Amino acid sequence: MPAPPHIAVMLFTRSSTQEAQAKHFCNGHARRKAIAAQLISHTKKVVQQSGLPLFVVDSASQQGHTFGERLEHAFAQAFAAGYEQVICLGNDTPGLTPALLRSAASQLQQEDFVFGRAADGGVYLMGLSRQSMVQLDFRQISWNTSHVFAQLCAQTAPATVSILAPILSDTDDRAGILRISSSSNLGKLTHVLWSLLQVAPTKINYSFSPIPSAVVATKSLRAPPVL
Repeated sequence: MPAPPHIAVMLFTRSSTQEAQAKHFCNGHARRKAIAAQLISHTKKVVQQSGLPLFVVDSASQQGHTFGERLEHAFAQAFAAGYEQVICLGNDTPGLTPALLRSAASQLQQEDFVFGRAADGGVYLMGLSRQSMVQLDFRQISWNTSHVFAQLCAQTAPATVSILAPILSDTDDRAGILRISSSSNLGKLTHVLWSLLQVAPTKINYSFSPIPSAVVATKSLRAPPVL
């Protein structure tokens, strides 16, 4: 299926060097940087496999003093490049699949916003259009906290919102990588990550549950769900 016109997936990411400084995947800066590079590369590959255009906003092109300012400017960059709808991702959710991205893109053709809820209360995916972006006040979102999903839902209550069916976990530390790589079908990435973490391959549990690609559309979401 061809990608919808004028839509792109935006990878909003720090460099692997900065990720290694911010996240303690393991001891040793070089290994932390290598893990970050693998996660960034994997995310790009998933987007490419989805057939959707990839728009990267990395550390070098981000502008703003706060996370919210940098993210808002990143969306503005994508819209200035000619895209009408943008799906934003970070680099730390290897459980994402091409099918899930295509489903999000399809939903964004019908709804004002599409969110993917993260297990820690944040979001792993955030889709919006040039027109709907004005409904968000990026300064009033407590980014990088467990309140992000609820606050986004509250701000977008007057709009139409779709919440992606799977709740996914991110990889902010060693435990996160071990948990996700043990329960998801990440292929060769699992071997690479466990090698960098210096974990014996025989301990890897390859059982996994397929990630559903269905999306539940919630019209005019009035309040965040009760947690």
